[in-house]
Amino acid sequence: MMKSITSSLLARSVLFLAFVCVTMVMHHVSALPPLNMDGPMTGPGQVRWDSDLGVPLVWNGGNYFMEGDSMIGGNHGTRVAGNAIGGCKPLPCKVIWYLNGQGDPIMYIAWPPKVISCVPAGACEANGNAYIWHMNVVDWGNGSPGSVAAWSMLLRGTPNPVQFVASPTLYFEVNSKFVNANMVVTNGTVFIYGTGLYRASPVYVAMVPAPQIENKGAWRYWTGSSWGEGENVAAPIISTKSGEISAIYSAYFKQFVVSAFDFSGVPTCYMWRSNTPTGPWSRSVIYTDLEPYPWKAGLSGPYGGYLVPDQGNPQPRMFMTFSFWVPYRTYMIETDLSKIGTGEPIFVNAYDLKTGVQLTADTPKTHPHLHYKMDTTSSRNDLWSRTNQTLINVDN
Repeated sequence: MMKSITSSLLARSVLFLAFVCVTMVMHHVSALPPLNMDGPMTGPGQVRWDSDLGVPLVWNGGNYFMEGDSMIGGNHGTRVAGNAIGGCKPLPCKVIWYLNGQGDPIMYIAWPPKVISCVPAGACEANGNAYIWHMNVVDWGNGSPGSVAAWSMLLRGTPNPVQFVASPTLYFEVNSKFVNANMVVTNGTVFIYGTGLYRASPVYVAMVPAPQIENKGAWRYWTGSSWGEGENVAAPIISTKSGEISAIYSAYFKQFVVSAFDFSGVPTCYMWRSNTPTGPWSRSVIYTDLEPYPWKAGLSGPYGGYLVPDQGNPQPRMFMTFSFWVPYRTYMIETDLSKIGTGEPIFVNAYDLKTGVQLTADTPKTHPHLHYKMDTTSSRNDLWSRTNQTLINVDN
């Protein structure tokens, strides 16, 4: 029996490796058309589709944002693209998206075979290139934390013209410790902060010299006391149950900063800070689904919490991106880091990432996409939403 199980696992591993090798060679897209990040938003369908994540990337003279599955009709609507990318310059800003003739997103990377979602997880600039970490979902399970099966790969982006290809040497197998990951580049070293089993994982960290980022053999993993070889030696550095993860080096704090939602209870976004890339860490609450922000009416099911790199700016103003499962949309949040620890809300302003519209208490009445409210009396448990909530259309 044991021999049979071992043989089966070996066979599956061989098939997976072969599949990934083919994937790495095949999956790329042609160069994206020029994008004028100083101009107005263009395209007839700039607000007809919704998407999530808003993974930030500072590169090539601007701020880029990558989105995941792009849908018409909300989170259970019709998918028009598997990923999307756009850019802008000063923050806050109206993102200019790469769109096709129908106004739908132009995908910056094609889907690998047998993958049902291929979404961005983190990004950085190194060696003049952009690097995007991608989570490739093969089974969403029942949608609850810990039920999702996914593997990951690293994309390399080159500028002028903008084009992305999958690195042929850098991938992690299903439910590794780095399914979701984000990267911090400082003093010529890339630190990679990762989580494994989706929304049920602690945080791990690896490091590699920036010129060798695509050489998996050069990666070293924090064991709890030193940097060691092989992902299997990686030990948790932050105890949480997280999926999406973000990390930067903050010029304001002069510290490494990690943010992620903890899904062990009410979804809560924490910020962890440390003088070193491995800890020890202090922790602050950034956002919880119970926060009564005036602009939050009609929004529920938060996730993401991505930190936009501050580019060395030591001021306390920082931007983050948050997604809400209802109405399935990404928002850019302006924060005041000086408020951390004071008991005052750190969120200053909120903007729709698609349109640049600033959210206010009256936004649900005027915004074309916030036609939802929550009915807490329903017995239905909507996917990704908290228990006993469902959607009711309210067009006024």
